Amino acid sequence: MSKAKRYEPENPILNTVKTGIKGTLLFLMPLPVLLAAIIHLVKGHIFSSLTAGALFTGFMVAAIVARHGFKLESKFKQKKLAKAPGTPFKSVAAVILAVTTGLTAFLLADYKLFASILIGFVTMLGFYLAYGLDPRHDKTGNISLGVTADEVIEALEAAEIKIDIIEKARKNIHNIEFNQHLKRIVEKARGILTLIEEDPKDLGRARKFLKVYLDGTARVAESYAKTHKRAATTEVLDTNFQEVLDSIESTFDEQHQKLLENDQFDLDVKIEVLKTQLKQI
Repeated sequence: MSKAKRYEPENPILNTVKTGIKGTLLFLMPLPVLLAAIIHLVKGHIFSSLTAGALFTGFMVAAIVARHGFKLESKFKQKKLAKAPGTPFKSVAAVILAVTTGLTAFLLADYKLFASILIGFVTMLGFYLAYGLDPRHDKTGNISLGVTADEVIEALEAAEIKIDIIEKARKNIHNIEFNQHLKRIVEKARGILTLIEEDPKDLGRARKFLKVYLDGTARVAESYAKTHKRAATTEVLDTNFQEVLDSIESTFDEQHQKLLENDQFDLDVKIEVLKTQLKQI
């Protein structure tokens, strides 16, 4: 038996909300600087207004960069196998925030140079205490049986890209039945990826399955969504699309079960049937 547990999809909306709320203070903190820019502008102090406006922009850039870093960190933490973000966006944001805060203290609040530098340093320290450091080490788990961590991570990332394409296409298809089909397929696909993360040796048995089914489903769903948007679908096209979705969903269920049972992958015949069906769309 595989050690993987049955897939229980997380609530993506809840996770998105949590990530979105994180760092909100970074967007609120510089509001007094914006107010100062407006006041200086009203008083006719153009240079001071431009200075305050530039500093406010710096704060906003820091907040946006940090928010991107939080999103990458959230995705990294959700996965059992993942590469650390290449760019330490949180650290970049901390530096921008520290410099901008120091300049604000020096240029707008009339602090001395040393005091302004100290304020910037404290700001950076506060950022790290509040939000932590960027992930810097890959999560590779215990990879064995002829499969490297890079191979597994690369395959999972490629599969995620295809799943995102399917999900995007699903949102553009307003046929309720097709929409629900694709929603279930996306959930089942992510479930299989979770099993591979839990037990990477499953990749060897699921690689062909993922490639053929995800590539095919992504291509067909994207193509159908474009045709659907132009209101150019036909009864024959809808029938073929329905048959392909039925085949994909049932085969995903079978593959999921076989990975759980650690059975040898024996769905090649169904894959060949799917290839034939995909050519008809």
